[in-house]
Amino acid sequence: SNEWTGARCFGRKNLHFLRQDLNPYEQDISIIGRTLSTFDEDNLIPCYSFGDSSTHDKDVFSFFPEDKPCRGFEELLSRYRELVPRINLSVDSKGGQYHVLVIIADGQMTRSVDTGKDKFSPQEQKTVDAIVKASEYPLSIILVGVGDGPWDLMQKFDDFIPSRAFDNCQFVNFTKIMVKDIPISYKETEFALEALMEIPSQYKATMELQLFG
Repeated sequence: SNEWTGARCFGRKNLHFLRQDLNPYEQDISIIGRTLSTFDEDNLIPCYSFGDSSTHDKDVFSFFPEDKPCRGFEELLSRYRELVPRINLSVDSKGGQYHVLVIIADGQMTRSVDTGKDKFSPQEQKTVDAIVKASEYPLSIILVGVGDGPWDLMQKFDDFIPSRAFDNCQFVNFTKIMVKDIPISYKETEFALEALMEIPSQYKATMELQLFG
């Protein structure tokens, strides 16, 4: 879907297309990376990719062998540029640490035509179950939508999942922000604000729920 969800917002190019300036994925990584780096004590970022022809929607692969983390978002961006040309398109946490999981995706998920409008498909239900399970850990999830969407499912994951220990998921429509006719610095500030606005309350919730083990 990366091949066509950038039809309007990315000049009909693949959303992973590498050019002199940053593509939508790199912009997301750069803005969030700069914002969060102040709070990251060890500067180690575990990075995984999914949705290529080898993993499809069933697995992930690490940016480095043996799940080695990237040292800072600059290395993350550099490694991303190394990996993209090789990929055919189609985390355990340490106890006592708070983590932020950033998932950058185009919003598409396999959905049968037989699935009712107000119901989740089996694949969607697995995602819902994973988000609910994740609320048992000191982990915040930021879903970033790139490309032209649609985004209704991402928004559901943000707003309509019951039974969580705390509201652990935030969705941000990156494209909607970046197409605004305002200076780029304003766009980056707005994106960072929307992506991270729930982190303080989520962190407080993990403390109150004593999820650090």
